Amino acid sequence: MLYKKRIIHLLSIITGLYIIYYIIWRGLYTLNPAAMVFSVVLLIAEIMGVINFFLFVMMTWKTDKIKPQKALRGVSVDVFVPTYNEDLHVLEATIVGCMRMRMEHKTYLLDDGHREEVRELAAKMGCGYLSREKNTHAKAGNINEALSKTKGEFVVVVDADMVPQPDFLEKTLGYFRNKKTAIVQMPQEFFNLDSMQHQKAGSFWHEQQLFYHVIQPGKNNIDAAFWCGSPSILRRAAIMDVGGVATDCITEDFLTSIRLNAKGWKICYHDEPLAFGIAPQSFHAFSVQRLRWAQGSMKIFRSKDNPLIKRGLKWRQRLSHFAAIFTYFDAYQKLIYLLTPAILLLTGIMPLKVTGGLDFLLHWLPYFLLSMLTNKAIGRGYFKYFSVEKFNTLKMVTFIKASFSLLWSKNIFKVTPKSASASVKKKDRRALNVQIAILLILIVSIIFASVNSIWNVLVSYPSTAAVVVALFWSAFNITVLALALYEVFKKKYARQDYRFDVSLNGWVDGACGGRNTIQVGNISRGGASLTLAEQCDLSNVKSINVRLPDGAINLTGSVVFESKEEDGKRRVGYKFGEITNGERERLYNFLFVTKPRMIYNEGGMSPKEVSLPDWHGDGPAASRMAETPES
Repeated sequence: MLYKKRIIHLLSIITGLYIIYYIIWRGLYTLNPAAMVFSVVLLIAEIMGVINFFLFVMMTWKTDKIKPQKALRGVSVDVFVPTYNEDLHVLEATIVGCMRMRMEHKTYLLDDGHREEVRELAAKMGCGYLSREKNTHAKAGNINEALSKTKGEFVVVVDADMVPQPDFLEKTLGYFRNKKTAIVQMPQEFFNLDSMQHQKAGSFWHEQQLFYHVIQPGKNNIDAAFWCGSPSILRRAAIMDVGGVATDCITEDFLTSIRLNAKGWKICYHDEPLAFGIAPQSFHAFSVQRLRWAQGSMKIFRSKDNPLIKRGLKWRQRLSHFAAIFTYFDAYQKLIYLLTPAILLLTGIMPLKVTGGLDFLLHWLPYFLLSMLTNKAIGRGYFKYFSVEKFNTLKMVTFIKASFSLLWSKNIFKVTPKSASASVKKKDRRALNVQIAILLILIVSIIFASVNSIWNVLVSYPSTAAVVVALFWSAFNITVLALALYEVFKKKYARQDYRFDVSLNGWVDGACGGRNTIQVGNISRGGASLTLAEQCDLSNVKSINVRLPDGAINLTGSVVFESKEEDGKRRVGYKFGEITNGERERLYNFLFVTKPRMIYNEGGMSPKEVSLPDWHGDGPAASRMAETPES
C-alpha cells in the first residue's frame, strides 16, 4: 500500500505543506541572537533539505514506464566501446556481449591507449579498431573522432566494462520512431556484488539504484531524463546537431543532454537493465568517479550552459537539471549536521532559541517523521535511509573538494579504476582522514559532555534537554560514521576477478578410474571452486567439464588447493590454464552476459518487478546467486 501512487502524492502534499510551515517557524522564532552565525548556518542546512525535498517530489511525482514502440528494422547501427587502459579480459568480455547482440550492427573498439594488443584483440574478435593520434578531450574526443570515421545512423555507447545483453537493440531502437528522440539511456547495473557502492557484500541494493530506478524514470515523465554515457544509444544526426559530444566538460554526457534539450531534442529513459558492468571496487575508485562527476557539474554550473539560465529549456527541464547539480552541495549540509551537536557539547553554544525543549520537539518531530515517511514512499522501495546516510557521509569530502571548482577550474579526466589490489587500502585510508577526524571529535565531545555534566566546571549548558538531544544526535552520527568506515576498511582485495556464486554440475574423467561428478559452487574467468562426493585424487587432473546453459564446456587447468568439508565432501580450488578461443568466449558469455541476466530473472536485484525474457537452461543454475537479504 505504501507505494500506491495516490498515497505517495497525498503524503508529498501533506509533508510539503508542513515543512513550509516548519521552516518559516524556524526562521521567525528560533534564531539565537547570541550565536547568530551558528544559528543561521544550521538554518541554511535545513533550507537546503527543504529545497531538495521539493525537487525530489517534482522529479518523482510520476515514475510510470514509457513503453517503446516496436524496434526499428533495416537501420545501420555502430557500437562504440571507448577504452584507454582497461585490462584485456575486461574488453574481451564487453566485445563478447557486443558481438552477440541481435540485429545487424558493427562493433568498434575506440582505443585511446594506442595498444597493439588491443588492435590484435579486435582483429581476433572480428570487430573494428579505431585509434587517433592525440587523446584530446578524453572520452568525448574519442567518441567524436569515431563519429567522423563511421556512418551508422545510430550509435550504441558502452563503457569498456559494460557488457550488453543480446536484446539490447530490440528493446531500444523503437524509441527512435519519434524523430525528435536523440538518445535512449538505460540503467547502469553491476555484476560484482562486493563493490564499494553495494550496501554490503552480496547485497543487490547499490548506491545508484534510487537514481536509476526512481529518479530517472521520474525525469523521463517530465522530458528531463539525461544521458549518463553508458549504456545508451544515440541518433547520430542529433549529436551532430549540437556540434558533437560536448568536449568542454569532463561530464560530457550531462552537458550534451542540456544542449540537446535546449534545441528541442528528447532523451528517453528505458528502465530495464540491458547491460551489466563493474562497479568501483575500492573506495579510492569510487571517489575518483564521484569527484569527476561532481567537478563536471560544478563547471556546468559556472558556465553559460547552467540550466537555470540556458535558453531553450522547459521549466521542468531547467529545475530537473539544476537538481542534478544542487545535490552535490548536500555535502555541506551533511558536514553541518555532523558537527553541530559536537560544537554544542564542547562549547555550550546553542544554535537555537526555544522557549522549551517540548516546544521544539513538537515542531521538529512531525517534520522529521513526515519527511522520512514521504522519502520512503517516494523511493518506491529503493530509498534506504541508513544506507543513504552512510554513503552521503563517505562522499561528503569528495563533493566539498569538487565544489572548489566553482572558484577555479583544473579538472583532469581520470578513468575509474576497474580493479583493485591490496595496495589500494592505503589510498582508501588517506581518502577518509577527514571522516576519521570527525569521528574522533564526536567521541571526544560525548566524553567531554558526560564529564562536564557531572562536575559542571568547564562549560555551562543552556538546558539538560539540549544536552540530551545533542548526545543522542552525536551518538547517531558516530554510529553512521563508524559503520561507514568499517564497511570500507573491512574490504579485502585479494582477488582480481569477481567470483560468481553458481550451482552447476560437471564431471572429471579418470580421477577414480572413471567419470566422477562434480558440483561448481563459484566460478570466475580464472578458476572455480569444485565439490566432490568421492574421495578422488585430482592432483593429476588436467581438465574438467562443466555444464553451462548452452552445453558442456571443457576447461583445462590444475588443482591449487584441496580441503575436506564437515560432511565428508572435498572442496577443490581449480585454476584454469590456457583456454581455446571458442571455449573462452562461451565462458565469458556465461559469466558476463547470461549470469547477470539470470540474477534479474530470479527477482533478487530490485523491489520492482523486472520484466525480462525467460532464460532457458538447466533451471536453478543461479539459485544461490538470487538469495539475498532485504533488497
